[in-house]
Amino acid sequence: MIETFKSMDGMLQVYWILAAISSIIFIIQAIMTFVGFDADSDVDMSTAPDQIPDSGDAAFDAAGFHLVSVKSVICFILGFGWTGVLCWNLIPNHVLLGLLAAVVGLVFMSVIAFLLFQMMKLNRDNTFRVEQVIGQPADVYLRIPGNRRATGKITVSLNGSTHELEALSDTDIPTGGKVRIKEIIQGETVLVEQI
Repeated sequence: MIETFKSMDGMLQVYWILAAISSIIFIIQAIMTFVGFDADSDVDMSTAPDQIPDSGDAAFDAAGFHLVSVKSVICFILGFGWTGVLCWNLIPNHVLLGLLAAVVGLVFMSVIAFLLFQMMKLNRDNTFRVEQVIGQPADVYLRIPGNRRATGKITVSLNGSTHELEALSDTDIPTGGKVRIKEIIQGETVLVEQI
């Protein structure tokens, strides 16, 4: 087997080495992920304290999505190496083969980065806090009497979910009206103004 490897073209040897090493690392990463020991780190050039990654892929979030991580780079090399090995005899032009291998590697890298991003969205804290709705537009669900005489109800959308809150207003606002939340009065009762 070593003699067969030595008799190969130099570029084919490179493809085989990249494919073999990345496959081994990929399998180890997969086993570590399923066992629960997942250590991955992102390439992050930010210096802001609130953007320093806390632990591996957990640094993926909607605002600071990172394409480059250890997992995604390994997937690029995996796609690149195996495309080179499998297509060596099919594509005689080595430049074209290299470009195809790079494209497949980028597809592998993008897919794993997208999957990691989707998994990290599941880890975000989506706990509803009434303070987050200040300044948000809302729809009047039940009429709001003017002069803050009584509460009505509004629905507000936040982080992909809809919340129902009691609302007061200085002016009478009918059901179906559009309002903006100005401030919190007490608990989950808010003051609104018509927009």
